Amino acid sequence: MDAGRRIVLTREAQGNAPWLAELRARGMAVLDLPLLRYETLAAPAPEGRWDWALVTSPQGARSLAEWDGLPDGVKLGALGDGTRAALEAVGLYDVLGVNEPDGAALARAFLECVDAPCRVLLPGAEGRLREPGASLRAAGCKVLEVALYRTSAVPPGELPPAPLAPGDVVFFCSPTAVRAFAAAWSERPACVAIGATTAAAAREAGFAPEVAATPDLEAMIRAAGLDRNP
Repeated sequence: MDAGRRIVLTREAQGNAPWLAELRARGMAVLDLPLLRYETLAAPAPEGRWDWALVTSPQGARSLAEWDGLPDGVKLGALGDGTRAALEAVGLYDVLGVNEPDGAALARAFLECVDAPCRVLLPGAEGRLREPGASLRAAGCKVLEVALYRTSAVPPGELPPAPLAPGDVVFFCSPTAVRAFAAAWSERPACVAIGATTAAAAREAGFAPEVAATPDLEAMIRAAGLDRNP
């Protein structure tokens, strides 16, 4: 892909903001096109002792900072560099130190680093994906999923009728964003998916996505062929 092409960011507005600033600072053309909304949920504090909380998205990191139920002494682990940066931005810190492409890979990396079984909180979205919880439970860990927010798509009627230009490359960071785009527009432009699950949703919707090797902006840029310093 040509380095002069415009990148279309499709996360929620707050999630788009740091990527928007970084890309513009690099002199890259960007369209801010939020397709998602987040609703904060009031989750109760978990009972008992917990060893870890694994965070798998930047929004999960922001929601965790607003939650008053995190037990004392819990160590935090992030899926990848983007989520780690979001934790740091709200004064929380990852001590796991991995950069994995999806939840299953996060579970494998986590189990290689800790003494299992242990007790793990999974704070994040309502109706979250199967991993990393399934792999952690299979390894004997006690796992509690904590719904801190709900994700919904912006309705097509609230989106601009024709926001895309020839040559745009769309960055998708969740299946919900893919479905929101497909519901609003018939075009299927070039796109990059942040991981395998999002890529599967994109293919199902008629896209032919490139897939980032890790869930962060740098990997998305490389997958798009827009890295000016390979």
